[in-house]
Amino acid sequence: MDAQKQPKLLIVDDEPTIVEFTRKIYEKKGFITFGADDGIKAVEIFQKERPEVNLIDVHMPFSPIDGIETLRRIKEIDKDACCIMVSRVTDKERVEKCRKNGASAYILKPFDLDVLDNTITEITKIEITK
Repeated sequence: MDAQKQPKLLIVDDEPTIVEFTRKIYEKKGFITFGADDGIKAVEIFQKERPEVNLIDVHMPFSPIDGIETLRRIKEIDKDACCIMVSRVTDKERVEKCRKNGASAYILKPFDLDVLDNTITEITKIEITK
């Protein structure tokens, strides 16, 4: 992929090891990646970079705002933003809240990379190198 065609991916999680691990994997797959360990930083990065894909942890107790509020703020900037929510919890109320705020998908942690790749491709039509 040339630099102009490289898709951008924002990974938002209050666990820095998850952010770094996911960034390394998707950089190898041809993405330009950005990481944020809290929702405020994520919204700032989104505003500046406008990534095609935003992977947002729902539950971030160490962040000033949680993943759902991060989603809501990103959608205020761009209602068409692709936001994939990730969580260890399958609470129906939380999933519904994500959906109502415009989440493109909801994936359980720990997520299978093939499932994430397929979800990204299905939503964005970006072909991902395996």
